[in-house]
Amino acid sequence: MANILPAPPEFESARFVADQSQYLWGKLMRLDEARCAQAQRDAVYSMATIIEEFSGIFGLEITKEDTPEIYSILQDVCASCDSIYSDAKAYFNRMRPYTYYNEGTIVPEKEEKHRYEGSYPSGHTVLGWTSALLLADINTSPKAMEGLLARGYEFGQSRVIAGYHWQSDVDASRTKDLLRSIVSTARLPMTTTKAS
Repeated sequence: MANILPAPPEFESARFVADQSQYLWGKLMRLDEARCAQAQRDAVYSMATIIEEFSGIFGLEITKEDTPEIYSILQDVCASCDSIYSDAKAYFNRMRPYTYYNEGTIVPEKEEKHRYEGSYPSGHTVLGWTSALLLADINTSPKAMEGLLARGYEFGQSRVIAGYHWQSDVDASRTKDLLRSIVSTARLPMTTTKAS
């Protein structure tokens, strides 16, 4: 993926000012208890989190027993997301916001584990956005699609609120080329990228 994504903004560049502004926005959003709690739930990187957060909006309880095909697709997505962004994180090795500012986050128990891991792109955003697109591709009712895409977008924004990612990390994780890579790796239908 490192050869697909553009380089992140340089620190102290004009583009980085936008990242700093969004970091402050994220800190303000932590004052909203419900949104802060959502960001903390979104910080748990797992298929179980995706199922729990998206099933209600999707309109169907997703389980291995009752919805085996959908469950299998999400398994493939999770496996592909895990493998596809790690090289870019290592290549760009971008400092995380809480490390840059030497400040705390809303998920303190994970700070040391991720402190020196690159922040660009955001793996959580890749997982949340791709899952939202896939589920919206399955349930194409306008209400479900709108809700799924909104929740997928929020999943990425949660990383800014949590203090673990810059906005440009999150934005880069929603690009069409990146999603095509995931689709190719997981051997999913190419229609998955239609909403990107």
